[in-house]
Amino acid sequence: MNRTISRAVELLEMIAKDKNGMTLKEISDHLGIPKSSTFEIVQTLVQLKMADTSLYNDKKYILGSKAFALGMQYVNRSDVVNLGAFYLKNLAEKFRRTGFMGMLDDTKVVYVYKWQPANAKLTACELGTRQELYCTSLGKALLAYSHPELLMSIVDRIKFVAKTEHTIMDKETLLQELELTKKRGYSIDNREVENHMMCFGAPIFDYTGKVIAAISISDLYDENLTDYDSVGLEVRAVADLISSRLGYNK
Repeated sequence: MNRTISRAVELLEMIAKDKNGMTLKEISDHLGIPKSSTFEIVQTLVQLKMADTSLYNDKKYILGSKAFALGMQYVNRSDVVNLGAFYLKNLAEKFRRTGFMGMLDDTKVVYVYKWQPANAKLTACELGTRQELYCTSLGKALLAYSHPELLMSIVDRIKFVAKTEHTIMDKETLLQELELTKKRGYSIDNREVENHMMCFGAPIFDYTGKVIAAISISDLYDENLTDYDSVGLEVRAVADLISSRLGYNK
């Protein structure tokens, strides 16, 4: 692997995570390389428009227009995202909840599509956000239906952090939750990321039967909602419809 390219990609991932941007010193410290080497990489990325200086602080670097354009080209060309956009929009509008689609990204889930109805109460994550797998409905849906070897390789590397008092905090409890997810056909984030939020998710499969994405709908937690199947199974039905359009047969 080419070290310079690897560092450039790592640098882009770093500044993408920080909405305020990062200084040259901060980037250098994170990469563990001299500022002079960091400067050369940063300036090359700036010239290529993959990075840029912040409008609010020219000492900080943010993602450039070319990085955004490339990301949008990927989203626009992805069949699963296009299908998700079509079907998830209707689901979100029906339940008046914000709809999301996510894909596996190592030990995280990255949000690749979002639809927020005009009367939705919850906005939650923005496109490109990476969230934990173990406490999100998208993440649980992706994990539950992954190949066992892939599942365990991911779970073994998860660092559990309590986001609320409801967050799953150990491997054994997570695996039990994933089995329950498969049994009922959909996943739940029941105030595990934020105390005021509840989400329902379901997996999407390609023609080979491999889980390649997941969809979810999110809203404020409602203590009066006790029939989870009324929402969860409908989310699963939409996910199955998307899977069938991708060539998947149960």
